[in-house]
Amino acid sequence: MRVTIRVCLIVAGLASVGYLAVTSGVEGLLTAARTLSWRMAVLLVFPYAVVALLHTVAWNCLLPRHRVSLGQLFRVRLAGEAVNVATWSVGGEPVKAYLLRPSLPFVDACATLIVEKTSLTIAQTLFLALGLLMTIPLFELPQSFRRAMWALLGVQLVAVGGLLLVQLGGVSDRVLRRLGRFGVTASGSYRDGLAALDRSVVASYATQRGAIVRCTLVHLLGWVAGSLEVYLVLRWLNVHASLGHAVAIDAFGTGVKFLAFAIPGALGVLEGGFMVVFAAFGLGSGLGLLFTGIRRLRMVAWSALGVLLLALLRPAPSVSVRATIPSRSYRAVSRP
Repeated sequence: MRVTIRVCLIVAGLASVGYLAVTSGVEGLLTAARTLSWRMAVLLVFPYAVVALLHTVAWNCLLPRHRVSLGQLFRVRLAGEAVNVATWSVGGEPVKAYLLRPSLPFVDACATLIVEKTSLTIAQTLFLALGLLMTIPLFELPQSFRRAMWALLGVQLVAVGGLLLVQLGGVSDRVLRRLGRFGVTASGSYRDGLAALDRSVVASYATQRGAIVRCTLVHLLGWVAGSLEVYLVLRWLNVHASLGHAVAIDAFGTGVKFLAFAIPGALGVLEGGFMVVFAAFGLGSGLGLLFTGIRRLRMVAWSALGVLLLALLRPAPSVSVRATIPSRSYRAVSRP
């Protein structure tokens, strides 16, 4: 049933994208693409290379620097994100943890990824708040649109708060109870693994607060750097818009994507969201659809690179590695 629902959502998303393209004018989209010409190749590489590097640096803030090199983290991140794109889910996160062996124990790697993904979500919420604050003195926007963005910020704040509470309260009991409803019983080793993961996550929040703050701030810088895509597209299409326009547009567009977490690839929702955002700034909805297409094309290119890295990466044989949680919390997260 779940697979059927996902397939239906993908088909509906593709159909909505096609409808938006037809209503926006295919010829106009092709004309704009021809105007970009060779610059399209630049957009496939830059600025996302900088964005991916910043998000990797943010992840590295949570890891002992002598354990994993930044280059290895960068390759592992690209490989995992490619799996996320290919599976329309977060299936790439366990892959990242697996590829980090034996530099990092699997449970500790999973815990670090949970904290890192949470920091990424918090940074995205801060990015939306930044975009809203920028628009107050700089841009005249429809009041209905502005109110919708403030409401979206409220939804994100509630969601992030709930996510943190769940993690701090432990998720293993909830997972096991949900499995029990379907008649699935967990073995003792599985229960122990989930309990160890819970302890590792809680210990990370208790002992790595400074690192988590740094991780969140670097992630925020990565979100802001991604706005350069909007700025370059507008500039190369001879559209008069400032870097402030680009930051606010990207902040609102990624905020809309947050609502479509249950839809594979946010198909249709992301396109429609950016069309609304571009139109609110007086830039035309068709330009928003064109930009979303460029961003998706870039995503495909980087995912292809990630798949190649996934084929080349091989975790080293497992060895005994001391948990990477700070020493004062090691006993709290290690099994007796």
